[in-house]
Amino acid sequence: MSHNNDHGTKTRTKISVLEFYSNKIAIRRNHFNRLFYGGKLFQQYLVYAYARYEANRMTHIRNNRKTLRVESYKGLLDHISNISRDNNVRIRNIFILPSSFVGGPRFMSKLYQDNMAMVREFGRPDLFITFTCNPKWEEIRSELQSFQTPSDRPDLVTRVFRFKLKDFIDDIVKRKIFGETLAYVYLIEHQKYGLPHAHCLFTLSNENKIKTSDDVDKIISC
Repeated sequence: MSHNNDHGTKTRTKISVLEFYSNKIAIRRNHFNRLFYGGKLFQQYLVYAYARYEANRMTHIRNNRKTLRVESYKGLLDHISNISRDNNVRIRNIFILPSSFVGGPRFMSKLYQDNMAMVREFGRPDLFITFTCNPKWEEIRSELQSFQTPSDRPDLVTRVFRFKLKDFIDDIVKRKIFGETLAYVYLIEHQKYGLPHAHCLFTLSNENKIKTSDDVDKIISC
């Protein structure tokens, strides 16, 4: 909802669940945020926030099936009905997650198909690089208190890692340290203690393909 103020501009009166929690864990200078000092309770708070955000998304899909045109999935609905009839199972309410639902099976299938299309178009990748978060990065250590560990601040670790990863990809794609890049894709995973890392694939142009052992030695150093 929104309304017009005296200046004629629209002012929002409601915010989303994601915006609410993003505001709660925002890092502000000269402002004490008790959440950052909660240790494992802060981690539990973030898990609860994520669960609430996911539940909110599911509710939106459930209440807006007509807007999302779920009825257009006629073939899928017929397939489910046939399976239920063959197995003598009664189906109640059906909620089909759209491909825009991050983490859903149709979303993951769409990403897989996109990646396979990239391989068909540009060929197999040339570089497979794992980019791992370092808890000793100065940007992380400088924000931690003496009694804190990186796992106590997953919000901080994630933000620093995101900026570092973006800069790393820019080195390869925009600054072209390995030459011209035709396509790239990456997947972010989390290790134990909450540290993220990314698996990256890069496809180089024909002029910059890795063809000899000397080309490998120019890229890899131990």
